[in-house]
Amino acid sequence: MKLGRPVTTHRTFCRICEAACALRAECDDTGRLLHLRPDREHPVSRGFACAKGTRFLEVAHHPERVLAPLQRQSDGRYRSVTWDVAMAQCAARLRPILDRYGPHAIALYVGNPLAFNVMGAISTLVFMRALGTRNVFTAGSQDCNNKFSGAQIVHGSPLIHPIPDLAHTDFALMLGTNPAVSQTSFLHLEGGSTVLDRLVDRGGRALWVDPRRTESAQRWGEHVAIRPGTDIFLLLALLHALRDQYRPHPHAEGLETLLALASEYPSPRAASLTGLAAAQIDAVADALQQARSATIHMSVGVNQGSFGTLCYVALQALAYLSGNFDQRGGLLFHPIAVGLGEIGRHLGLGGDGQQSRVAAFPRLMKSLPAGILADEILTPGEEQVRALIVLSGNPLTSIPGEAKLREAFTKLDFTICLDLFQNATGQMADLILPTPCWLERWDMAGTTMVFQQAPRIQYAGAVQTRPGNVRSEARILADISLALACPLWGHRAAAKLWGRMPWDAVLKAGSDMVSLPARLFHWGLTGLPSPRPKPGTYLGRGPRTPGRRVRFWHDDLQPEIARLASYAASIEDQSQPHQAGALTMICRRRRLGQNSWLHGAVRDGKAEDTAWFAPDDLRALGLPQGGHVRLQTAGGTLSIMAMPMDDVEPGLVVVPHGLPGVNVNGLIPSSPALLEPLSGQHVMTGIPVQVIPVQNWDQVVIRIRTLNPCRARSLHPTLAQPSRGTPQERFRLAALFHQRHCTLAFCTVQSEESGLGGANSDFVPAVY
Repeated sequence: MKLGRPVTTHRTFCRICEAACALRAECDDTGRLLHLRPDREHPVSRGFACAKGTRFLEVAHHPERVLAPLQRQSDGRYRSVTWDVAMAQCAARLRPILDRYGPHAIALYVGNPLAFNVMGAISTLVFMRALGTRNVFTAGSQDCNNKFSGAQIVHGSPLIHPIPDLAHTDFALMLGTNPAVSQTSFLHLEGGSTVLDRLVDRGGRALWVDPRRTESAQRWGEHVAIRPGTDIFLLLALLHALRDQYRPHPHAEGLETLLALASEYPSPRAASLTGLAAAQIDAVADALQQARSATIHMSVGVNQGSFGTLCYVALQALAYLSGNFDQRGGLLFHPIAVGLGEIGRHLGLGGDGQQSRVAAFPRLMKSLPAGILADEILTPGEEQVRALIVLSGNPLTSIPGEAKLREAFTKLDFTICLDLFQNATGQMADLILPTPCWLERWDMAGTTMVFQQAPRIQYAGAVQTRPGNVRSEARILADISLALACPLWGHRAAAKLWGRMPWDAVLKAGSDMVSLPARLFHWGLTGLPSPRPKPGTYLGRGPRTPGRRVRFWHDDLQPEIARLASYAASIEDQSQPHQAGALTMICRRRRLGQNSWLHGAVRDGKAEDTAWFAPDDLRALGLPQGGHVRLQTAGGTLSIMAMPMDDVEPGLVVVPHGLPGVNVNGLIPSSPALLEPLSGQHVMTGIPVQVIPVQNWDQVVIRIRTLNPCRARSLHPTLAQPSRGTPQERFRLAALFHQRHCTLAFCTVQSEESGLGGANSDFVPAVY
């Protein structure tokens, strides 16, 4: 009998989102990672892990992963170079820009993965300070900036956020969130989304407010279909319905002003604005009042609307008014967040007085809205952005206004990308510097710890060695700072020490030492000790506002009153049945994707790059079984496959976010006017769109592009040569190719008349 090679198992955890699911990593005797499996013995995750984490090996071991620095040559091709050559290039290209135009001429873009990389995040903050640029842009303004600005108003710090106590609640009001697909944001759940199974099993209720009947609503409860971008009117109507519950409280202020605003939007008017029935709104208010405990949570679907900050303030006021603020089963607050809130206040994370050169947006969390990045590059003048450093991000795909960004990036003098792959942005970069993935470094769940109720903070060392010539963000940023003569910590010796310190070994040894007593005495602690959030401990002590009072109104919100009235009037003026072809677009997340990355993972034949329609809308377009359509907005045109879906409400088109082949951000216009004034959050939902069916098969062609064309050609010669085969055959094979082999290429159908200038005409490899 032939025995297999010995396998060693290591404990680790996923670092893709706040769920931080515990995993078991199985390695062979050479140290190569073989499998990632859910950790069934972990006391917090309890064996739960979604496919993003368990399939991450497909990303880590992807053949297209960058394993050495890549430098663009004069002919546009890239070749591998040494780190010395790469750093010399940084010095030769960036230093003159810094010397001639100053630090604000160099911008940074920070992607979402860095929020789950403790040393990478710290090193980036230190680098920002050493460089001295105010032009820092992050993925937060496409995702969650409204929660930072809302937290600053309510709690006096952008770092203090409520935790919905789903483990103990009787009623959960869930707005714009779909944990069945994307887990949760600004929330860590014990057992992952199975906490919702337990909620339903014990007789609790979950009510999902979303424009479509999401996978979560289908699995865990009731659904009300709201008009995209109108959640604020529902929240204000609920506040108005609960107005009699108001009592002055020594630890709260501003609720009277918010209730005065809410009085303008009682349930009958809110019903006409949201598309709900007034009886539905009143029933939600009754549920909040009558439940023994009730909690409320909102996520990206609300964040990306026009009034995300006001929604976040109103949500917390609603919990307060219904008696569920700082209460078991309602909203809780983590003591670590309170401590960090004080630090954040001193660091100026809620605002440091600096503004953008274009449109004068204030900085929030030390960053500016990504929606003005293109304008900062294209607008001439002093301190115009001339160079860009991208850290773990893909702004060309994730920021609205792809065409404008593409034009802007061609104007840059120098672009660097620190990443696992050469993504869409990397295809326009001068240097690509390879970094480790989360399996190859020590880390702790630093982001998760302030959103959890578990008494432990996960940490883990590297479970596989770094491949090729990959370097950590700490080392790369330290070396770039030295090349620019602006060393980290203000001293060359300190920068060298920071970059060359074996952080993985040092931090693992330190964390092992802290957790040693628990492991010695079998206390069942997996990770570092952490206090639990306790009810009744936040009010009067936690807020970082003057007087330690929670604040449900602030002078910064005053302009929102007129803006909200104007928005309501625009909806009321257009309240009529939609016409075929004139729809409203919302975005959706994907089971095997995360924002604009994870494209290297196999998709199990899932046709993710499709637009979903209500069956009646497709019948009105003459496409009852689906087909090829063009979507047009003020921002651009997108060719995409249409599919009928029973869970989509009439009048909606639902398009995936973050896929480079069918980039929805090619449709969403880019303008400072489309940014929420308080947070800089880009409006990315409720976008008017025209739908044009393409019914002539002779207009349909197939365009395929991979890093290695021979690989596509070996799969099917008809696909590699679009001129061969009938249009119908090309169409059918394109769908088959895309579903089965999407790690190799992005393959789509496109009408000839849309030409090469279409929003999806530039395909990129199916990688990060």
